[in-house]
Amino acid sequence: MIGRDKERSCYQMTPSTYEAYSIQVLGYVADLTPVNAEYIATMSVQRMMKRYSPEQIFLKWNAGEGATRCRKDVNSNGTPYDSCSYVHKAMKNYKQLTLN
Repeated sequence: MIGRDKERSCYQMTPSTYEAYSIQVLGYVADLTPVNAEYIATMSVQRMMKRYSPEQIFLKWNAGEGATRCRKDVNSNGTPYDSCSYVHKAMKNYKQLTLN
């Protein structure tokens, strides 16, 4: 599955994000396979959990690691985004999962 901004895998990572996370986790850019995407996403989130709250992790996953606040806008490719809504929905799901 490829998104409007060339996001790939069930984690919807853009090519540049996948490459950066792959290098951080493995030390090189691994082929984008379902197994590699799963491992790289898992390890990347575990790394973030050492520094950020769940809300901050959801924001950074959606808007980029440099994001410090949520925004609603249209990106340079013309794709609308709403990181505020993404974080709100993700936190709702997170709270339901952690309470059960």
